[in-house]
Amino acid sequence: MNVPNFLTSLRIVISIVAPFFLINGSLWVRIIAGIAIFIAILTDFLDGWYARKYNKVTNLGKILDPIADKALVLITFSVFVYLDVLSIWWIIPIFIREILVTIYRFIFLSKKIVVAAAKSGKIKTAMQMVTLGIAYLLLITSKHFKEYFSDNYQYILYLALTITLYFTIKSGVLFFIKNWRIIKRYHELP
Repeated sequence: MNVPNFLTSLRIVISIVAPFFLINGSLWVRIIAGIAIFIAILTDFLDGWYARKYNKVTNLGKILDPIADKALVLITFSVFVYLDVLSIWWIIPIFIREILVTIYRFIFLSKKIVVAAAKSGKIKTAMQMVTLGIAYLLLITSKHFKEYFSDNYQYILYLALTITLYFTIKSGVLFFIKNWRIIKRYHELP
């Protein structure tokens, strides 16, 4: 357990707990939850930067980091669907991509093959985090500052979701193209 892996583990804990405080929360509870989620997002960038800068990249970190990202993204998006901030149809492709890629990462891991996140996956994650931030601001504005809320804000969220879906699908396709030989070998009969 080094500093980057500790930060990643912290992100997993925050990802599991903080989004649920957005449900039926007062303004202050939602602000604290938003700050916690922002800290989780920040640790995503800090752990990778620290690991590369100080040569602390580990196989455990290569596995934990994508899991932490998926926990944060999937749980928080699910809470936003529950709160009716966005439609479930926007996040179904995100869920499918994240679950399929995670399953194959674990299959690879069982074969002692560690697949680190690719650049396309990092762009996808960054865009997902931006979209979560926009959805959070939309939630806070619509629930607590109705006088400043406009239905036009939804279009900003739709634009972010469209871009996020593009990068999510693209990175999933690239993951399978890049790792096709390993996948094909895994599915071949002995």
